[in-house]
Amino acid sequence: MHHTHALNPCGSECTNEKIAVDACTLCMYCGSMKRSRLANPVPRQRTIGLSALRGFEASARRMSFTLAAAELNLTQSSISRQVAELERQIGAALFARQTRSLALTAAGHRLFQAAQQALKQVDRAVEDIRGPRNAARVTITTYASFASLWLVPRLAMFQREHPQIELRIDASDRFIDIDVEGVDVAVRWTRATSLPSGAAPLHDEEVLPALSPFLLERSGVALKEPQDLFQLPLLELDESMPTSASSAWPRWFQFAGVRSAPPAPRLMFTFVDQSVQAAVRGQGVVLTRTPFVDELVASGDLIAPFPKLRMPTGYQYALIVNANTRDTPHVAAFCNWIRAEFEHGPLRQT
Repeated sequence: MHHTHALNPCGSECTNEKIAVDACTLCMYCGSMKRSRLANPVPRQRTIGLSALRGFEASARRMSFTLAAAELNLTQSSISRQVAELERQIGAALFARQTRSLALTAAGHRLFQAAQQALKQVDRAVEDIRGPRNAARVTITTYASFASLWLVPRLAMFQREHPQIELRIDASDRFIDIDVEGVDVAVRWTRATSLPSGAAPLHDEEVLPALSPFLLERSGVALKEPQDLFQLPLLELDESMPTSASSAWPRWFQFAGVRSAPPAPRLMFTFVDQSVQAAVRGQGVVLTRTPFVDELVASGDLIAPFPKLRMPTGYQYALIVNANTRDTPHVAAFCNWIRAEFEHGPLRQT
């Protein structure tokens, strides 16, 4: 990396313009600088508050002031005021406030990306300073749907087997540099043809229909062949999502040998876990991905009327381990455990 060098008025060398300004501020009580600043004071913009930034980051991550308030143990009105004050200080709207939802503006999206990374670095530095109490911690990043539908239900088993290891789950749909952000393990969903270097495949994804047994009983529909699903409401992922085409109803019906076009979906969702929860509540039939569908069928929450009609999507789950920590006992223990869980299949009922 090349550095631009400059001399501040006190004669010391600084590595770039920003550091030069800060260095001069620290040296402001030398004679020449003191006289200069007293004669020509430079107004400073007020810096934003860290608490407001945390409130904004949580709101942007959860797309809800209410959920952010619950996470930070504050009231919804406190979070709303924090964000409003942050917008006032910055001079730009961060959210487009809709009737029952939030959406980030361009400025909000830019600040969210910066804030999320910066706050993680601050939190990680604090953890390091606190010392060895958290030495046996494994930080895992993965998609929110995988975390909620597959990983989190299993964590109690891991903790029983490894009570000395602390886990930290970062459920986020963004790709991160695990070396830069200090993450130990990433479980990622990717095309089988573009597996990241050094990644280990865990599971080849397939999709098949599933629905609540209560919906089937309530509807009175006899599901003898795939086309019978036309009589039930179909749930679908938002077609604007780049990955939804690989697991859309038209493709599955074609795979199942149905030539007729399926009816339009009754409900569309942005996230996999939302569509799954809607199916569990009996709102329709979902085209569910493995390994989630196997978990839900094993628990009795859903049934798969055509269990052999599993359509490959061309995607797979992969394990990526930070080279700097892969050989530590606690990281190795987690990696061995998650591989074994994929091999075991659906969650063991205890």
